[in-house]
Amino acid sequence: MKKIYFTLILSIIASFSYSQKDQIKQAKVELKNGNEQGAIAILVKWEYLMLNAPYDDKSEFYNLKAEVYKTLADKNIDMVKNLANAVDAYNILLREEKLSSQYKYSTKALESIKKIKTDLQNSASADVRKDKFKDGAEKMYSLYTIDKRDTLNLYLSTSYYMSAKDYSNALKNYKELDNLNYTGSGMQYLAKNNSNNLEELFGSLTERDAAIKAGSHQAPRNENSKSKKNEIYKNIGFIYSLNGEISQAENFYKKSINNNPNFIEPYIDLAYLGLEKKKIINDKISILGTSKQDMVLYDDLKTKMDNEVKISIAYLEKANKIDPKNSVVSDLLLKLYRSMDQIAEYNNLKAKM
Repeated sequence: MKKIYFTLILSIIASFSYSQKDQIKQAKVELKNGNEQGAIAILVKWEYLMLNAPYDDKSEFYNLKAEVYKTLADKNIDMVKNLANAVDAYNILLREEKLSSQYKYSTKALESIKKIKTDLQNSASADVRKDKFKDGAEKMYSLYTIDKRDTLNLYLSTSYYMSAKDYSNALKNYKELDNLNYTGSGMQYLAKNNSNNLEELFGSLTERDAAIKAGSHQAPRNENSKSKKNEIYKNIGFIYSLNGEISQAENFYKKSINNNPNFIEPYIDLAYLGLEKKKIINDKISILGTSKQDMVLYDDLKTKMDNEVKISIAYLEKANKIDPKNSVVSDLLLKLYRSMDQIAEYNNLKAKM
Protein backbone atom coordinates (compact mmCIF):
# COMPACT_ATOMS: atom_id res chain seq x y z
CA MET A 1 0.00 0.00 0.00
CA LYS A 2 2.79 2.44 0.95
CA LYS A 3 4.47 1.64 -2.35
CA ILE A 4 1.24 2.51 -4.21
CA TYR A 5 0.93 5.84 -2.38
CA PHE A 6 4.58 6.64 -3.03
CA THR A 7 4.18 5.85 -6.72
CA LEU A 8 1.04 8.02 -6.82
CA ILE A 9 2.85 10.98 -5.23
CA LEU A 10 5.73 10.65 -7.66
CA SER A 11 3.24 10.54 -10.50
CA ILE A 12 1.54 13.74 -9.32
CA ILE A 13 4.90 15.52 -8.92
CA ALA A 14 5.95 14.41 -12.38
CA SER A 15 2.62 15.62 -13.77
CA PHE A 16 3.06 19.07 -12.21
CA SER A 17 6.65 19.26 -13.44
CA TYR A 18 5.56 18.36 -16.95
CA SER A 19 2.78 20.97 -16.79
CA GLN A 20 5.24 23.67 -15.69
CA LYS A 21 7.67 22.90 -18.46
CA ASP A 22 4.85 22.64 -20.98
CA GLN A 23 3.46 26.08 -20.07
CA ILE A 24 6.93 27.64 -20.26
CA LYS A 25 7.41 26.04 -23.67
CA GLN A 26 4.02 27.36 -24.91
CA ALA A 27 4.80 30.86 -23.66
CA LYS A 28 8.15 30.78 -25.47
CA VAL A 29 6.39 29.85 -28.70
CA GLU A 30 3.94 32.74 -28.30
CA LEU A 31 6.81 35.17 -27.66
CA LYS A 32 8.73 33.89 -30.68
CA ASN A 33 5.62 34.39 -32.84
CA GLY A 34 5.30 37.99 -31.68
CA ASN A 35 2.28 37.35 -29.44
CA GLU A 36 3.58 38.86 -26.19
CA GLN A 37 0.10 39.28 -24.74
CA GLY A 38 -0.59 35.59 -25.31
CA ALA A 39 2.71 34.68 -23.63
CA ILE A 40 1.92 36.84 -20.60
CA ALA A 41 -1.57 35.36 -20.36
CA ILE A 42 -0.06 31.86 -20.15
CA LEU A 43 2.59 32.86 -17.61
CA VAL A 44 0.18 34.73 -15.34
CA LYS A 45 -2.37 31.91 -15.46
CA TRP A 46 0.15 29.23 -14.46
CA GLU A 47 2.42 31.24 -12.16
CA TYR A 48 0.93 29.56 -9.07
CA LEU A 49 2.68 26.34 -10.17
CA MET A 50 6.02 28.03 -9.49
CA LEU A 51 5.44 27.96 -5.73
CA ASN A 52 6.73 24.39 -5.44
CA ALA A 53 8.52 24.12 -8.75
CA PRO A 54 12.15 23.04 -9.10
CA TYR A 55 14.57 25.94 -8.99
CA ASP A 56 15.58 25.38 -12.59
CA ASP A 57 11.97 25.80 -13.72
CA LYS A 58 11.63 28.94 -11.61
CA SER A 59 14.69 30.44 -13.27
CA GLU A 60 13.33 29.67 -16.73
CA PHE A 61 9.88 30.97 -15.86
CA TYR A 62 10.89 34.33 -14.38
CA ASN A 63 13.57 34.95 -16.98
CA LEU A 64 10.97 34.38 -19.69
CA LYS A 65 8.41 36.56 -17.91
CA ALA A 66 10.91 39.41 -17.70
CA GLU A 67 11.80 39.01 -21.37
CA VAL A 68 8.14 39.21 -22.40
CA TYR A 69 7.59 42.41 -20.42
CA LYS A 70 10.78 43.91 -21.87
CA THR A 71 9.61 43.07 -25.40
CA LEU A 72 6.28 44.81 -24.74
CA ALA A 73 8.17 47.87 -23.46
CA ASP A 74 10.43 47.83 -26.53
CA LYS A 75 7.28 48.06 -28.64
CA ASN A 76 6.27 51.12 -26.60
CA ILE A 77 3.30 49.31 -25.10
CA ASP A 78 2.80 50.71 -21.56
CA MET A 79 6.57 51.13 -21.48
CA VAL A 80 6.90 52.36 -17.90
CA LYS A 81 4.56 49.73 -16.46
CA ASN A 82 6.07 46.86 -18.42
CA LEU A 83 9.66 47.79 -17.57
CA ALA A 84 8.68 47.88 -13.89
CA ASN A 85 7.05 44.45 -14.31
CA ALA A 86 10.23 43.15 -15.97
CA VAL A 87 12.31 44.34 -13.01
CA ASP A 88 9.88 42.65 -10.59
CA ALA A 89 10.30 39.37 -12.47
CA TYR A 90 14.09 39.72 -12.49
CA ASN A 91 14.11 40.41 -8.75
CA ILE A 92 12.13 37.22 -8.09
CA LEU A 93 14.58 35.34 -10.32
CA LEU A 94 17.54 36.74 -8.37
CA ARG A 95 15.94 35.77 -5.07
CA GLU A 96 15.18 32.22 -6.19
CA GLU A 97 18.63 31.64 -7.70
CA LYS A 98 20.25 32.92 -4.51
CA LEU A 99 18.19 30.45 -2.48
CA SER A 100 19.24 27.59 -4.75
CA SER A 101 22.86 28.76 -5.23
CA GLN A 102 22.30 28.08 -8.93
CA TYR A 103 23.04 31.32 -10.75
CA LYS A 104 21.86 30.54 -14.26
CA TYR A 105 20.42 33.95 -15.19
CA SER A 106 21.51 36.16 -12.28
CA THR A 107 24.26 37.99 -14.15
CA LYS A 108 21.94 38.66 -17.07
CA ALA A 109 19.18 39.82 -14.70
CA LEU A 110 21.47 42.30 -12.94
CA GLU A 111 22.72 43.69 -16.25
CA SER A 112 19.16 43.96 -17.55
CA ILE A 113 17.95 45.81 -14.44
CA LYS A 114 20.86 48.24 -14.78
CA LYS A 115 20.03 48.84 -18.45
CA ILE A 116 16.33 49.33 -17.70
CA LYS A 117 17.17 51.94 -15.07
CA THR A 118 19.52 53.74 -17.46
CA ASP A 119 16.96 53.65 -20.28
CA LEU A 120 14.23 55.03 -18.01
CA GLN A 121 16.55 57.76 -16.75
CA ASN A 122 17.53 58.77 -20.29
CA SER A 123 13.94 58.64 -21.51
CA ALA A 124 12.74 60.78 -18.59
CA SER A 125 15.49 63.33 -19.29
CA ALA A 126 14.47 63.45 -22.95
CA ASP A 127 10.83 63.99 -21.94
CA VAL A 128 11.72 66.89 -19.67
CA ARG A 129 13.83 68.53 -22.38
CA LYS A 130 10.70 68.45 -24.58
CA ASP A 131 8.54 69.85 -21.74
CA LYS A 132 6.75 66.50 -21.46
CA PHE A 133 6.93 66.78 -17.70
CA LYS A 134 4.20 64.29 -16.81
CA ASP A 135 5.79 61.53 -18.89
CA GLY A 136 9.13 62.28 -17.25
CA ALA A 137 7.52 62.25 -13.81
CA GLU A 138 5.96 58.83 -14.36
CA LYS A 139 9.27 57.37 -15.48
CA MET A 140 11.16 58.82 -12.52
CA TYR A 141 8.55 57.42 -10.15
CA SER A 142 8.91 54.03 -11.80
CA LEU A 143 12.67 54.30 -11.23
CA TYR A 144 11.97 55.00 -7.58
CA THR A 145 9.74 51.92 -7.27
CA ILE A 146 12.51 49.81 -8.82
CA ASP A 147 14.98 50.93 -6.14
CA LYS A 148 13.36 52.75 -3.23
CA ARG A 149 16.74 53.48 -1.71
CA ASP A 150 17.23 56.12 -4.39
CA THR A 151 14.83 58.75 -3.04
CA LEU A 152 16.23 61.39 -5.38
CA ASN A 153 14.16 59.76 -8.13
CA LEU A 154 11.02 60.29 -6.04
CA TYR A 155 11.96 63.93 -5.50
CA LEU A 156 12.61 64.50 -9.22
CA SER A 157 9.33 62.79 -10.09
CA THR A 158 7.54 65.17 -7.73
CA SER A 159 9.24 68.22 -9.21
CA TYR A 160 8.24 67.15 -12.72
CA TYR A 161 4.63 66.61 -11.61
CA MET A 162 4.65 70.17 -10.24
CA SER A 163 5.95 71.47 -13.58
CA ALA A 164 3.16 69.53 -15.33
CA LYS A 165 0.64 71.07 -12.88
CA ASP A 166 -0.42 67.53 -11.96
CA TYR A 167 -0.95 68.55 -8.36
CA SER A 168 -2.77 65.37 -7.33
CA ASN A 169 0.24 63.14 -8.05
CA ALA A 170 2.63 65.80 -6.80
CA LEU A 171 0.82 65.90 -3.44
CA LYS A 172 0.90 62.10 -3.18
CA ASN A 173 4.65 62.13 -3.80
CA TYR A 174 5.30 65.03 -1.44
CA LYS A 175 3.49 63.18 1.34
CA GLU A 176 5.69 60.15 0.70
CA LEU A 177 8.81 62.35 0.80
CA ASP A 178 7.59 63.86 4.07
CA ASN A 179 6.94 60.41 5.56
CA LEU A 180 10.45 59.36 4.53
CA ASN A 181 11.81 62.51 6.22
CA TYR A 182 13.54 63.31 2.93
CA THR A 183 15.88 66.29 3.04
CA GLY A 184 17.78 65.95 -0.23
CA SER A 185 20.83 67.47 1.40
CA GLY A 186 24.20 66.13 0.34
CA MET A 187 26.37 66.05 -2.74
CA GLN A 188 24.74 66.64 -6.12
CA TYR A 189 26.32 65.55 -9.41
CA LEU A 190 25.71 67.84 -12.36
CA ALA A 191 26.81 68.16 -15.98
CA LYS A 192 25.76 70.06 -19.08
CA ASN A 193 23.84 68.22 -21.77
CA ASN A 194 25.61 68.69 -25.10
CA SER A 195 22.34 68.72 -27.05
CA ASN A 196 20.83 71.76 -25.31
CA ASN A 197 23.64 73.14 -23.13
CA LEU A 198 21.40 72.83 -20.06
CA GLU A 199 22.75 71.57 -16.77
CA GLU A 200 21.21 68.33 -15.53
CA LEU A 201 21.18 66.59 -12.16
CA PHE A 202 22.27 62.93 -11.98
CA GLY A 203 21.24 60.36 -9.41
CA SER A 204 24.80 59.31 -8.66
CA LEU A 205 28.44 59.96 -9.49
CA THR A 206 28.51 56.72 -11.49
CA GLU A 207 25.60 57.82 -13.70
CA ARG A 208 27.13 61.25 -14.29
CA ASP A 209 30.57 59.81 -15.15
CA ALA A 210 28.98 57.33 -17.53
CA ALA A 211 27.25 60.20 -19.37
CA ILE A 212 30.55 62.09 -19.60
CA LYS A 213 32.33 59.03 -21.01
CA ALA A 214 29.51 58.46 -23.48
CA GLY A 215 30.02 62.00 -24.78
CA SER A 216 26.44 63.17 -24.14
CA HIS A 217 27.45 65.57 -21.36
CA GLN A 218 30.31 67.88 -20.42
CA ALA A 219 31.42 70.33 -17.71
CA PRO A 220 30.84 68.05 -14.73
CA ARG A 221 30.68 69.65 -11.30
CA ASN A 222 29.66 68.72 -7.78
CA GLU A 223 27.55 70.84 -5.48
CA ASN A 224 26.47 70.52 -1.87
CA SER A 225 22.68 70.79 -1.91
CA LYS A 226 20.60 72.44 0.78
CA SER A 227 17.73 70.71 2.56
CA LYS A 228 14.53 70.43 0.51
CA LYS A 229 12.34 70.39 3.62
CA ASN A 230 11.10 73.97 3.21
CA GLU A 231 10.29 73.38 -0.44
CA ILE A 232 8.38 70.21 0.41
CA TYR A 233 6.33 71.83 3.19
CA LYS A 234 5.67 74.98 1.18
CA ASN A 235 4.51 73.10 -1.92
CA ILE A 236 2.26 70.80 0.10
CA GLY A 237 0.74 73.94 1.60
CA PHE A 238 0.38 75.46 -1.87
CA ILE A 239 -1.49 72.41 -3.22
CA TYR A 240 -3.80 72.31 -0.20
CA SER A 241 -4.54 76.02 -0.69
CA LEU A 242 -5.42 75.38 -4.36
CA ASN A 243 -7.81 72.67 -3.19
CA GLY A 244 -9.43 75.10 -0.75
CA GLU A 245 -8.15 73.14 2.27
CA ILE A 246 -7.01 76.24 4.15
CA SER A 247 -6.45 74.60 7.53
CA GLN A 248 -4.19 71.93 6.01
CA ALA A 249 -2.33 74.58 4.02
CA GLU A 250 -1.73 76.63 7.17
CA ASN A 251 -0.31 73.62 8.98
CA PHE A 252 2.32 72.98 6.31
CA TYR A 253 3.27 76.64 5.89
CA LYS A 254 3.83 76.75 9.65
CA LYS A 255 5.92 73.57 9.42
CA SER A 256 8.09 75.33 6.86
CA ILE A 257 8.56 78.28 9.21
CA ASN A 258 9.40 75.99 12.12
CA ASN A 259 11.97 74.25 9.96
CA ASN A 260 13.56 77.55 8.90
CA PRO A 261 12.24 80.77 10.49
CA ASN A 262 14.23 82.86 7.98
CA PHE A 263 12.49 81.39 4.92
CA ILE A 264 10.32 84.31 3.81
CA GLU A 265 7.85 82.67 1.42
CA PRO A 266 5.62 80.81 3.91
CA TYR A 267 5.05 84.07 5.82
CA ILE A 268 3.72 85.62 2.60
CA ASP A 269 1.64 82.52 1.87
CA LEU A 270 0.10 82.61 5.35
CA ALA A 271 -0.72 86.29 4.90
CA TYR A 272 -2.56 85.54 1.65
CA LEU A 273 -4.40 82.65 3.34
CA GLY A 274 -5.55 85.08 6.01
CA LEU A 275 -6.87 87.40 3.31
CA GLU A 276 -8.64 84.45 1.70
CA LYS A 277 -10.33 83.73 5.04
CA LYS A 278 -11.24 87.44 5.24
CA LYS A 279 -12.91 87.16 1.82
CA ILE A 280 -14.91 84.12 2.95
CA ILE A 281 -16.13 86.02 6.01
CA ASN A 282 -16.91 89.09 3.90
CA ASP A 283 -19.05 86.95 1.59
CA LYS A 284 -21.07 85.87 4.63
CA ILE A 285 -21.49 89.51 5.67
CA SER A 286 -22.70 90.52 2.21
CA ILE A 287 -25.82 88.35 2.45
CA LEU A 288 -26.90 89.59 5.89
CA GLY A 289 -30.09 91.57 6.28
CA THR A 290 -31.00 94.40 8.66
CA SER A 291 -32.67 92.40 11.39
CA LYS A 292 -31.45 92.68 14.97
CA GLN A 293 -30.10 89.13 14.82
CA ASP A 294 -28.24 89.86 11.58
CA MET A 295 -26.75 93.03 13.03
CA VAL A 296 -25.40 91.06 15.99
CA LEU A 297 -23.97 88.50 13.60
CA TYR A 298 -22.49 91.32 11.51
CA ASP A 299 -20.56 92.68 14.50
CA ASP A 300 -19.20 89.20 15.28
CA LEU A 301 -18.16 88.54 11.67
CA LYS A 302 -16.63 92.00 11.29
CA THR A 303 -14.45 91.37 14.36
CA LYS A 304 -13.34 88.01 12.96
CA MET A 305 -12.60 89.58 9.58
CA ASP A 306 -10.48 92.33 11.14
CA ASN A 307 -8.62 89.71 13.19
CA GLU A 308 -7.71 87.83 10.02
CA VAL A 309 -6.27 91.04 8.56
CA LYS A 310 -4.28 91.65 11.74
CA ILE A 311 -2.88 88.11 11.58
CA SER A 312 -1.89 88.68 7.94
CA ILE A 313 -0.20 91.94 8.92
CA ALA A 314 1.76 90.13 11.64
CA TYR A 315 3.06 87.56 9.15
CA LEU A 316 4.02 90.28 6.67
CA GLU A 317 5.82 92.27 9.36
CA LYS A 318 7.93 89.20 10.12
CA ALA A 319 8.64 88.79 6.41
CA ASN A 320 9.56 92.47 6.13
CA LYS A 321 11.98 92.09 9.02
CA ILE A 322 13.70 89.19 7.23
CA ASP A 323 13.86 91.01 3.87
CA PRO A 324 13.09 94.76 4.11
CA LYS A 325 13.72 95.20 0.38
CA ASN A 326 11.06 92.72 -0.72
CA SER A 327 8.59 94.91 -2.63
CA VAL A 328 5.81 92.28 -2.65
CA VAL A 329 5.80 92.26 1.14
CA SER A 330 6.11 96.03 1.49
CA ASP A 331 3.37 96.86 -1.02
CA LEU A 332 0.86 94.44 0.50
CA LEU A 333 1.72 95.57 4.01
CA LEU A 334 1.06 99.21 3.07
CA LYS A 335 -2.35 98.29 1.64
CA LEU A 336 -3.32 96.43 4.80
CA TYR A 337 -2.08 99.21 7.08
CA ARG A 338 -4.25 101.63 5.15
CA SER A 339 -7.29 99.32 5.25
CA MET A 340 -6.99 99.08 9.04
CA ASP A 341 -6.30 102.86 9.48
CA GLN A 342 -2.87 102.12 10.94
CA ILE A 343 -1.53 105.48 9.77
CA ALA A 344 1.61 105.54 11.95
CA GLU A 345 2.69 102.10 10.76
CA TYR A 346 1.92 103.06 7.16
CA ASN A 347 4.00 106.23 7.33
CA ASN A 348 6.88 104.51 9.09
CA LEU A 349 7.12 101.77 6.44
CA LYS A 350 6.65 104.24 3.59
CA ALA A 351 9.57 106.34 4.91
CA LYS A 352 11.86 103.30 4.80
CA MET A 353 11.08 102.44 1.17
